[in-house]
Amino acid sequence: MTLLIVLQVLIFITLMLHTVHLMPAFNRCLRNAETMMEAGYLGAMLTIRLARNILGLILVTASAAPNPDVHALVGKGIALFLALAAVNVVLTHYRRRSQIEGVRF
Repeated sequence: MTLLIVLQVLIFITLMLHTVHLMPAFNRCLRNAETMMEAGYLGAMLTIRLARNILGLILVTASAAPNPDVHALVGKGIALFLALAAVNVVLTHYRRRSQIEGVRF
């Protein structure tokens, strides 16, 4: 049981360190529309990644739960995890496109 707790803590730390590199998005100066859009994309990506990582931590613990009702929810949690990953991909795509083409209103 102790090994499982240590493994869960290591997974959680790895997921959080993966997300931290987006933190400077909140410290950017918003001088014009392009930097505002860039900071907005980075902030949204940070939020989505944090939600996805927290959901992943919940799924890791839920898959080890002895309750069958909790196991029934793991499939829905995985679907939500994949949906959050897809939203992150879409945000990354639009962020890169706005960097290349510039901001269009």
